[in-house]
Amino acid sequence: MARSYATVGQMLTYAVDRSMSSPDLEASAEQHTRVEVILRNMLEFVLMSPRSRDAFLHTIARTDHTTGSIVASPRLRRVSPDLLAEMLPTSSESDDSASLAVALRVGGPFSTKELRAMRGALGTSPHHLLLAVSRRSDYSDLDGQVPEGVVVTSWRRLGRRMPKADPGHAHLWATIGEVGENAGRPLVQFPVEPKRLLTKTRTAREFRAHLDVLHQASRTVLGASPRFSTRRGQTEAHLQAGVSRTRTGLEFSEVEHGSPVHLVRTGSTPIPLGIGLLESEEELDAARERLAVLDRRSAWRSENSGLPDLGELIGTAASPEVEGARLLLWAIFNPLLLRDCGFDLAAARRQPALSSTTLSLRLQRRGDDSGTLYRIWVGGDRDWSNLIPRVTREASTDRSEETYAVAPRKSQSTADFVWEVHRALRSLTIV
Repeated sequence: MARSYATVGQMLTYAVDRSMSSPDLEASAEQHTRVEVILRNMLEFVLMSPRSRDAFLHTIARTDHTTGSIVASPRLRRVSPDLLAEMLPTSSESDDSASLAVALRVGGPFSTKELRAMRGALGTSPHHLLLAVSRRSDYSDLDGQVPEGVVVTSWRRLGRRMPKADPGHAHLWATIGEVGENAGRPLVQFPVEPKRLLTKTRTAREFRAHLDVLHQASRTVLGASPRFSTRRGQTEAHLQAGVSRTRTGLEFSEVEHGSPVHLVRTGSTPIPLGIGLLESEEELDAARERLAVLDRRSAWRSENSGLPDLGELIGTAASPEVEGARLLLWAIFNPLLLRDCGFDLAAARRQPALSSTTLSLRLQRRGDDSGTLYRIWVGGDRDWSNLIPRVTREASTDRSEETYAVAPRKSQSTADFVWEVHRALRSLTIV
């Protein structure tokens, strides 16, 4: 079949124009919501073609019904789909007309409960059909748990099968599949050189010194040690202590006003702790006094209290290398990327606390019932000489502990290095 006049550029222009007026973007500024709204309108564009629509229904929705126009629809409720269409009766005598709903997701998996609620919102007719599209790693979690009247598929499958089923719009389908599968993934391509960042002793020791500030502040003010959060639905790594929906805690995150340590409360703008690299006794004393004041005036931790004004920075501002190293290491610790290579975060009670020697994240392999645990970690000694990550398979009843260090190569990109660390982690699962 000859290629149609519809182009990728036209599809993207249509989708962006329609998305700009979507009420979904007024209610949420999250990246995955923006991507899902754009994908919704990209699908509406290509499904305007009757030939493409028939191929989509047969190949992806797995139904012999035909439909009217498949139209993008805003999410007015939690159970609202992204596209809707009326499925026409198979014959003039039959009474099997129903609705087709399409739900899109790039920011995490659909749960069985969500799918059941969305399917139920269509009505009681057994002919209603819900099609749920998510990323491949999220789609695989639903094996054997798909409710009646629901079809699940992945962006990857859509991007591979639809170009064959609808060759006239193959370029459009391939683009939709690629955007859906990859746009929800965290950005790990940064303008920094991993080898230069992770192998310099000066950078490693400065990074460790800022972690010490977080550790000391958490122990003094909160009486707890920081560890990586395991909260469901996270798209980034969060090294924190005491953070909850109603309580303010501390987190190690983007350097702001010279400090990577922040006071954080869910739904509020983080406030830098205002303690940088401490290089003199006077700076150490001033930092201790600031923490003591926070400890004495603990009302700021409650939901209804304003966050305190911490004043000027104590010590030396964090260098650009510290923020570059944090970006790179946080990409390695990123739960979405780890999920893509088959690993989930271990339960919160099993997560190791930040210690004076080691920063680590504990993982478990999805689908592995043996109970074997894995770790990605940095450090090992009190005085860090580098930030080279290591991957470990912890000892079990039938296998001894095994560890690899993954050193960056000269001129290696950040995306390639993160992939290489995760590949080394996967290699530890091979028996």
